[in-house]
Amino acid sequence: MNDKIVTPILPWKRPIWLVVLLGMLVFGFYQELAKVYLNHYIDTVQRYPELESLGAAERAGMWQQINQPKRLQYYVIRGTWSGFHTLSLKELVAMKWIMSVFILLVFFVFDGLFLKTTGHLHRWPWLVVIYGMAGLIMAFFMLVIPGKTGYSVSHEFLAFLQSPLPSFLIVLVPSLLERMRQNEV
Repeated sequence: MNDKIVTPILPWKRPIWLVVLLGMLVFGFYQELAKVYLNHYIDTVQRYPELESLGAAERAGMWQQINQPKRLQYYVIRGTWSGFHTLSLKELVAMKWIMSVFILLVFFVFDGLFLKTTGHLHRWPWLVVIYGMAGLIMAFFMLVIPGKTGYSVSHEFLAFLQSPLPSFLIVLVPSLLERMRQNEV
Protein backbone atom coordinates (compact mmCIF):
# COMPACT_ATOMS: atom_id res chain seq x y z
CA MET A 1 0.00 0.00 0.00
CA ASN A 2 1.27 3.43 -0.85
CA ASP A 3 1.17 5.72 2.24
CA LYS A 4 2.84 8.72 0.60
CA ILE A 5 1.17 12.07 1.11
CA VAL A 6 0.39 13.63 -2.22
CA THR A 7 0.37 17.41 -2.34
CA PRO A 8 -2.19 18.97 -4.65
CA ILE A 9 -0.93 20.27 -7.97
CA LEU A 10 -2.92 23.47 -7.57
CA PRO A 11 -3.18 25.00 -4.09
CA TRP A 12 -6.90 24.90 -3.37
CA LYS A 13 -6.41 26.36 0.11
CA ARG A 14 -4.85 29.49 -1.46
CA PRO A 15 -6.94 30.03 -4.60
CA ILE A 16 -5.26 33.31 -5.58
CA TRP A 17 -4.22 31.57 -8.78
CA LEU A 18 -7.92 31.49 -9.73
CA VAL A 19 -7.94 35.30 -9.67
CA VAL A 20 -4.89 35.29 -11.97
CA LEU A 21 -6.60 32.78 -14.26
CA LEU A 22 -9.76 34.88 -14.33
CA GLY A 23 -7.64 37.96 -15.11
CA MET A 24 -6.04 36.06 -18.01
CA LEU A 25 -9.40 35.07 -19.42
CA VAL A 26 -10.97 38.52 -19.11
CA PHE A 27 -7.89 40.25 -20.54
CA GLY A 28 -7.79 37.62 -23.30
CA PHE A 29 -11.37 38.33 -24.29
CA TYR A 30 -10.90 42.10 -24.44
CA GLN A 31 -7.51 42.01 -26.17
CA GLU A 32 -9.01 39.74 -28.83
CA LEU A 33 -11.92 42.15 -29.21
CA ALA A 34 -9.47 45.02 -29.71
CA LYS A 35 -7.53 43.03 -32.32
CA VAL A 36 -10.73 42.08 -34.15
CA TYR A 37 -11.81 45.73 -34.32
CA LEU A 38 -8.35 46.84 -35.46
CA ASN A 39 -7.99 44.08 -38.08
CA HIS A 40 -11.49 44.80 -39.39
CA TYR A 41 -10.67 48.49 -39.70
CA ILE A 42 -7.39 47.71 -41.50
CA ASP A 43 -9.18 45.33 -43.89
CA THR A 44 -11.83 47.96 -44.61
CA VAL A 45 -9.23 50.67 -45.36
CA GLN A 46 -7.45 48.23 -47.68
CA ARG A 47 -10.73 47.45 -49.47
CA TYR A 48 -11.69 51.13 -49.72
CA PRO A 49 -8.40 53.04 -50.22
CA GLU A 50 -10.29 56.33 -50.59
CA LEU A 51 -11.04 56.15 -46.83
CA GLU A 52 -7.43 56.96 -46.00
CA SER A 53 -7.53 60.30 -47.77
CA LEU A 54 -10.65 61.45 -45.86
CA GLY A 55 -10.65 63.37 -42.60
CA ALA A 56 -11.83 61.74 -39.39
CA ALA A 57 -15.42 63.05 -39.62
CA GLU A 58 -15.81 62.07 -43.29
CA ARG A 59 -14.27 58.67 -42.60
CA ALA A 60 -16.72 58.09 -39.75
CA GLY A 61 -19.63 58.97 -42.03
CA MET A 62 -18.48 56.66 -44.80
CA TRP A 63 -17.81 53.93 -42.23
CA GLN A 64 -21.47 54.02 -41.19
CA GLN A 65 -22.50 53.42 -44.79
CA ILE A 66 -20.20 50.49 -45.61
CA ASN A 67 -19.75 48.37 -42.48
CA GLN A 68 -22.83 47.87 -40.32
CA PRO A 69 -23.19 45.32 -38.67
CA LYS A 70 -20.64 42.58 -39.30
CA ARG A 71 -20.00 39.30 -37.51
CA LEU A 72 -16.35 38.38 -37.02
CA GLN A 73 -15.58 35.21 -35.08
CA TYR A 74 -17.91 35.44 -32.08
CA TYR A 75 -17.99 39.24 -32.04
CA VAL A 76 -20.61 41.38 -33.74
CA ILE A 77 -19.15 44.68 -34.89
CA ARG A 78 -21.72 47.44 -34.98
CA GLY A 79 -19.27 50.31 -35.28
CA THR A 80 -15.64 51.03 -34.66
CA TRP A 81 -13.50 53.00 -32.30
CA SER A 82 -13.39 56.65 -33.27
CA GLY A 83 -9.63 56.89 -32.73
CA PHE A 84 -9.05 54.64 -35.75
CA HIS A 85 -10.52 57.32 -38.05
CA THR A 86 -7.55 59.61 -37.38
CA LEU A 87 -4.85 57.06 -38.29
CA SER A 88 -3.31 56.20 -41.65
CA LEU A 89 -3.07 52.61 -42.85
CA LYS A 90 0.64 52.58 -42.01
CA GLU A 91 -0.10 53.81 -38.48
CA LEU A 92 -2.86 51.22 -38.05
CA VAL A 93 -0.53 48.39 -39.06
CA ALA A 94 2.18 49.71 -36.71
CA MET A 95 -0.43 49.91 -33.95
CA LYS A 96 -1.37 46.29 -34.61
CA TRP A 97 2.22 45.10 -34.14
CA ILE A 98 2.86 47.29 -31.09
CA MET A 99 -0.37 46.05 -29.55
CA SER A 100 0.60 42.42 -30.24
CA VAL A 101 3.95 42.84 -28.49
CA PHE A 102 2.30 44.60 -25.54
CA ILE A 103 -0.33 41.87 -25.21
CA LEU A 104 2.36 39.21 -25.37
CA LEU A 105 4.27 40.91 -22.54
CA VAL A 106 1.10 41.14 -20.44
CA PHE A 107 0.46 37.43 -20.92
CA PHE A 108 4.06 36.65 -20.00
CA VAL A 109 3.50 38.52 -16.72
CA PHE A 110 0.20 36.68 -16.19
CA ASP A 111 1.97 33.35 -16.79
CA GLY A 112 4.66 34.29 -14.28
CA LEU A 113 2.00 35.29 -11.73
CA PHE A 114 0.22 32.01 -12.30
CA LEU A 115 3.43 30.08 -11.63
CA LYS A 116 4.05 32.14 -8.50
CA THR A 117 0.53 31.80 -7.09
CA THR A 118 0.44 28.04 -7.72
CA GLY A 119 3.79 27.52 -6.00
CA HIS A 120 5.61 26.54 -9.18
CA LEU A 121 7.74 29.64 -9.72
CA HIS A 122 10.85 27.43 -9.82
CA ARG A 123 9.68 26.32 -13.28
CA TRP A 124 9.84 29.85 -14.77
CA PRO A 125 12.78 28.92 -17.07
CA TRP A 126 10.35 26.66 -18.92
CA LEU A 127 8.16 29.68 -19.49
CA VAL A 128 11.07 31.44 -21.17
CA VAL A 129 11.75 28.30 -23.26
CA ILE A 130 8.12 28.05 -24.40
CA TYR A 131 7.94 31.74 -25.34
CA GLY A 132 11.33 31.57 -27.04
CA MET A 133 10.50 28.48 -29.08
CA ALA A 134 7.10 29.83 -30.10
CA GLY A 135 8.73 33.15 -31.03
CA LEU A 136 11.31 31.41 -33.21
CA ILE A 137 8.62 29.36 -34.95
CA MET A 138 6.52 32.48 -35.50
CA ALA A 139 9.49 34.38 -36.93
CA PHE A 140 10.42 31.45 -39.17
CA PHE A 141 6.96 31.20 -40.70
CA MET A 142 6.59 34.96 -41.10
CA LEU A 143 9.97 35.25 -42.86
CA VAL A 144 10.20 32.00 -44.83
CA ILE A 145 6.58 31.62 -45.89
CA PRO A 146 5.34 35.12 -46.69
CA GLY A 147 1.69 35.84 -47.16
CA LYS A 148 -1.43 34.40 -45.60
CA THR A 149 -0.02 30.92 -44.86
CA GLY A 150 2.97 32.11 -42.84
CA TYR A 151 0.84 34.69 -41.06
CA SER A 152 -1.82 32.07 -40.19
CA VAL A 153 0.69 29.69 -38.63
CA SER A 154 2.33 32.54 -36.71
CA HIS A 155 -1.09 33.73 -35.56
CA GLU A 156 -1.89 30.29 -34.12
CA PHE A 157 1.33 30.27 -32.08
CA LEU A 158 0.60 33.81 -30.91
CA ALA A 159 -2.89 32.71 -29.87
CA PHE A 160 -1.33 29.86 -27.87
CA LEU A 161 0.94 32.29 -26.03
CA GLN A 162 -1.99 34.64 -25.41
CA SER A 163 -3.89 32.04 -23.41
CA PRO A 164 -3.52 30.17 -20.10
CA LEU A 165 -2.15 27.10 -21.93
CA PRO A 166 1.58 27.80 -21.36
CA SER A 167 0.94 28.16 -17.62
CA PHE A 168 -1.07 24.98 -17.44
CA LEU A 169 1.51 23.04 -19.41
CA ILE A 170 4.32 24.20 -17.14
CA VAL A 171 2.36 23.42 -13.97
CA LEU A 172 0.46 20.27 -14.90
CA VAL A 173 2.80 18.24 -17.11
CA PRO A 174 5.83 18.13 -14.78
CA SER A 175 3.57 17.67 -11.74
CA LEU A 176 1.77 14.74 -13.32
CA LEU A 177 5.07 13.19 -14.41
CA GLU A 178 6.41 13.53 -10.84
CA ARG A 179 3.30 11.81 -9.50
CA MET A 180 3.68 8.98 -12.00
CA ARG A 181 7.30 8.47 -10.89
CA GLN A 182 6.24 8.49 -7.21
CA ASN A 183 3.58 5.85 -7.87
CA GLU A 184 6.11 3.60 -9.62
CA VAL A 185 8.39 3.52 -6.56
